Amino acid sequence: MEKLAEAEVSGGKKAYGEVQVTTQVIGYRKIRWHTNETLGVENLSLPPSEFSTTGYWLALSDETVGKLHAEKLWSNSPNDYGPNWQKQRDLTRARDAFRCQVCGQPEGEKAHHVHHKIPFRMFESAVQANQLANLITVCNSCHRKIETAVRVRSGLAGLAFTLGNLAPLFLMCDIGDLGIHSEPQSSLAEAKPVVILYDLIPGGIGLSERLYEIHSDLMNRGRELVEACHCNDGCPSCVGPGGEGGSGGKEETLALLKELSRNIGNF
Repeated sequence: MEKLAEAEVSGGKKAYGEVQVTTQVIGYRKIRWHTNETLGVENLSLPPSEFSTTGYWLALSDETVGKLHAEKLWSNSPNDYGPNWQKQRDLTRARDAFRCQVCGQPEGEKAHHVHHKIPFRMFESAVQANQLANLITVCNSCHRKIETAVRVRSGLAGLAFTLGNLAPLFLMCDIGDLGIHSEPQSSLAEAKPVVILYDLIPGGIGLSERLYEIHSDLMNRGRELVEACHCNDGCPSCVGPGGEGGSGGKEETLALLKELSRNIGNF
């Protein structure tokens, strides 16, 4: 990674530079042709692919995260699973016969993961969240798929969804020309939360640099888009689909966009 430009902005820092991208296909979804109805999900084990390109990223400041955290509008901090977690984890794996309860794969040299069916953060205490009825044994591959589905419901991933869908309109490019990623603790910005949009063309073709230049316009339009959407808790038109138990991420995303567009004039 080589940073080519960086600047302080409302709510954090924007940057632009060269990045190394690693992607891996771990499964695919079968859908009905006309309705997009999900017919099934299958696992794949393909080798990872890497390429160098350019990216634009936005790192949130500690002040922004602290403010949202105080307002209970930040759900990306690491969870403290409590003192009984290891015991409950072992009991869950034993109950599930040390097999993934999604795909049926038995444990190998490494222990399977244990997943909270209802997200941990929705409980008032670790003891309540860690009840055996709320825990399920899953393999690493299935856990990544589950976590990807849940991640889109957080404010940080909602921000990535919004910016990723707005950016092609500014750039007049295809949505498939940009990659989108969000990370609560990123090496791009000293373990701070980051949203990154990068050129999907090896070497880059200038899309990321342009996003760096129009950062303010992107934040303004993102806020306006989410504010104007009539959904209750997130939808594909703003921050992505709503989540489990009514936890969709729209309120978090809007709070983030307000901080990121503060002191920015309309154009």
